[in-house]
Amino acid sequence: KISNDVEFYGGWSQSYHPMLFKDLIPASLYEKVDPAIRDARGYNAEAGIRGNWKFLRWDITGFLLSYKNKFGTLAQTDAQGNFYTYRTNVGNSLTSGLEMYAQADWMLSKLTGISVFTSTAFTHARYTEANVKSGNSNINIKGNRVESSPDLITRNGVTIRYRQLSYSALYSYTSKTYADPLNTVAPLKSTGAVGLVPAYGILDMNINARI
Repeated sequence: KISNDVEFYGGWSQSYHPMLFKDLIPASLYEKVDPAIRDARGYNAEAGIRGNWKFLRWDITGFLLSYKNKFGTLAQTDAQGNFYTYRTNVGNSLTSGLEMYAQADWMLSKLTGISVFTSTAFTHARYTEANVKSGNSNINIKGNRVESSPDLITRNGVTIRYRQLSYSALYSYTSKTYADPLNTVAPLKSTGAVGLVPAYGILDMNINARI
């Protein structure tokens, strides 16, 4: 704590994803398992500052998330030219970001108050080195975006109170993401399991009366 109202904080933790039975046992004759396959592992580190000053409260956090030895399958051929899938560690990813929260509260009069807030996260999630099986070939996806990880998520709102009445408006925005590590743009018409997930925004409004 640097004062009664402001403090710094931080943390660091490790994580592990052990190999399961299905990771070690081939599911068919056309699948082999890397004898040197390793447990997935990683860490999460964060540091931030939070506090309040008069009508304002805030919390700002920077974070770093490392994910190594991700499990997956690659395409391989044996000496006779027969195709098979190879279960192994396919790559690593690194995610960095900044999360910010701020809220301001004012009393406009004895009976009227207003609150404004924002909660926003900037995220940069990329594969630092990785390969992914696509059909009968392997594709290097170094630099691709990590699937289901938007670069921006923001929630912004305002609440106005007068006596027992209150009105709130909240706008939420999520930037585009990809559903697969290949960052496929056009979705598969058969399943829709891969493809670009467009950015979207949502506006919520609410009126509340206390009796």
